[in-house]
Amino acid sequence: MTYKIFDLPTHILVIHLVVVGIPVAALATIAMAVRPQWRSGKVGLAIVAVDALAVVGTYIARISGEQFFNHNPGFKTLKQIVDHKNLGMTLIWYIVGLLLAAVLLVLAEKYERPPLTTVFAIIAAAVAVAAVVQTVRVGDAGARATWSGYITK
Repeated sequence: MTYKIFDLPTHILVIHLVVVGIPVAALATIAMAVRPQWRSGKVGLAIVAVDALAVVGTYIARISGEQFFNHNPGFKTLKQIVDHKNLGMTLIWYIVGLLLAAVLLVLAEKYERPPLTTVFAIIAAAVAVAAVVQTVRVGDAGARATWSGYITK
């Protein structure tokens, strides 16, 4: 992956995909959890696909963030940037959890397992909320580092 696009670090551009994509994926998953008719057919598969795209976007943001961090040796000594990096490293697991919960919910609906479907719907909604909360935490840490004057292009 290239470090810069249009003279801006790739990470700065990619994070906007994540900041928008994760809440969209989470809301779609919550909608599927509360509307059983959305779990089967094309709607359920579309929501799983949106969650999968969120995983890909988060992974790209992580890789580009690591490049940005490693390209600037001075970042290693700045607590706010290290905090953002450490939080960012965890985000992928929340989004993978979101995808997994959505897949399990669709499968439970497909194979008509009502008790499991209810459990997976609750888990999917909880994981969706956790993913958004973690996204906000990571983004807030990055914004604080940026707007504190530590990060420049």
